[in-house]
Amino acid sequence: MSTLLLIIILIVSLLALLKGADWLVDGASDLAAFFNVSPIIIGLTVVAFGTSLPELIVSVMAVFNGAADLSVANVVGSNFANIGLGIGVAALILPLAIKNKALIYEIPFLIVSSFLLLILGTDIFIFQTNTFSLTRFDGAVLYILFIMFCYYIWSSLQHKTPKQMGKDIEKEYIHHLPLWKSCTYIVVGVAALFIGGRFFVNSAVQLASSWGLSEAFIGMTIVAIGTSAPELITSFIAASKGKGDLALANIVGTNIFNILFVLGTVSLLKPISIAPTLLLTDGVAMMALTLLFLVFATRGKDINRYEGATLAVLYLGYMTWMVVGL
Repeated sequence: MSTLLLIIILIVSLLALLKGADWLVDGASDLAAFFNVSPIIIGLTVVAFGTSLPELIVSVMAVFNGAADLSVANVVGSNFANIGLGIGVAALILPLAIKNKALIYEIPFLIVSSFLLLILGTDIFIFQTNTFSLTRFDGAVLYILFIMFCYYIWSSLQHKTPKQMGKDIEKEYIHHLPLWKSCTYIVVGVAALFIGGRFFVNSAVQLASSWGLSEAFIGMTIVAIGTSAPELITSFIAASKGKGDLALANIVGTNIFNILFVLGTVSLLKPISIAPTLLLTDGVAMMALTLLFLVFATRGKDINRYEGATLAVLYLGYMTWMVVGL
């Protein structure tokens, strides 16, 4: 198959992934509203889950297609891009004010989950073996922390969120589609996700092979940025409208979901072997940028343009280093 055809398949399948996630979220949100499910629960479950669907589908497909490095690199690269581009570029558009204290309390979960990925993926710390993998035991640990995170967020919304947030969410999630259309959105969305995910992974693996690149490199760059497109676009739009908290919460929440939920699910389904450099180099770089974001987010009341530029330049610099080092 020619390189041009593979690129076309990659782009079309990515669009199917993104549109499938969009349809599924719209249909499920409307269906939940039809049955009078709390809008807060819709936001916490359906919408949050929907933003991580592209990463989940690509990671699952990659593992079952024998491309485990692509699976892990997708999550590491997506989280790296979300902070470097999502927060960095968004802050360049307009400084991101941090008004919601709940966001400050969520960031430690991001730090813990990122650090936990490095610890669990390096088997010498737990199993005393010089290998790198995510086993079902590791997946269970990630899932337990994910459940704790969901419970914490739910408790925060119940006790700390202003009533106005509830009113805003109520306005956003009002049932307006016929029931048959909501169900159609869900079915078509799921179909688009699975078909798009399969072709996306297959074309990415074939491109890596034809270009002489590793699956980890493709996962950290093309696949990661592609599956992060919804989060990146949402953050840019939120920043342009002066909603810094929304931009930050979108990235922080998605990054936590990617590690705890996506990799937790994948490793529970099938243990993953990981290339050492993917954790020791790319994973450490992701962790370093995440820690820098923590410093910026906690030392002031906003992330200013200088700090945003720093995050963006560091991300682009690392990507350039990866390309030059081929």
